[in-house]
Amino acid sequence: MQALTLKLNKDQSYFLIKIRKNIDSYLKNKIDNSSGFVVVKDNTVSSVSLQFDLILEDDNKITRLDSQGLSKRRKETFLQFKSLSYERINDDLSFLKVSVTLNDITKIVELEAFVKTEIHQTGPSKVVFEIVTEIDKKDFGLGVDEQISINGLAFGKNINATGNFEFLSD
Repeated sequence: MQALTLKLNKDQSYFLIKIRKNIDSYLKNKIDNSSGFVVVKDNTVSSVSLQFDLILEDDNKITRLDSQGLSKRRKETFLQFKSLSYERINDDLSFLKVSVTLNDITKIVELEAFVKTEIHQTGPSKVVFEIVTEIDKKDFGLGVDEQISINGLAFGKNINATGNFEFLSD
């Protein structure tokens, strides 16, 4: 069977960051500069390319206090993601290794990816990736010498994120 390439559907893709793991509250954001594709061969995803910028919106009311309780200067807040490799474990579970840049620090992070594939002989085909990750915010210099609160809630120890990315054939 011939390989099929599907392109990122920007309108049906999102990435959410929880303020705290045990509270269903998320940072308001928008995905910008996104691009990507997946290659499917024999009904199995064989390759993935995904990159995007995640811009945190101003109305999140992010407060940063230093160790003396003084407000810190607010930085432009955005994250950059770029996939580096893809590893398939089984039909449903895969891992996506990505380069994440936050707070001017770049780290390699592994994301757990749940894959749903719908390949059709006629009509559009679709692949959906649901990704989940937990990142130690101190790896990116956040919370080391400051306290961060968002919309009045203390930001959790880790950055808990989930995303859903849809890829469609032409």
